[in-house]
Amino acid sequence: MTMLPSYIKEKIENFVDKSNEQFNNGCHQDSILLLEEAWNLIPEPKGIYSEESYHIVKDIIETYYVLNDFKKAKEWGEKIYLTGFARIDSGEKEYINGEIAFELGNLEIAKEFFSIANDKSEGRCFDSPNRVKYLKFFKSN
Repeated sequence: MTMLPSYIKEKIENFVDKSNEQFNNGCHQDSILLLEEAWNLIPEPKGIYSEESYHIVKDIIETYYVLNDFKKAKEWGEKIYLTGFARIDSGEKEYINGEIAFELGNLEIAKEFFSIANDKSEGRCFDSPNRVKYLKFFKSN
């Protein structure tokens, strides 16, 4: 796994810390802007810096969930495939995009993403209690 130069890693961590503070204060848009600043600091190809790139994009997506802005979440859902090249592929990226598609009403696409995530994770992608509605949807058709 490729490591970021320490001076870049430190700047990114600073933006993430500030983002967390803004999120906790209910300033979700400001939180996203700070995460985008952190994202922009990661050199290309961003995916070789697996942990930083993946977690920043995932945090952005989750914050857009809080704002119920699934169109913006979808934009970042597409970017998640540019992250975490060295991560074990357990279907989490497809699961995230399945949730987004579901929330946007794109049920056939959601079903396809959930199917891929289910296969890759051997069913574990639905283990969390906050994922029950998606599991019910997936099992219903």
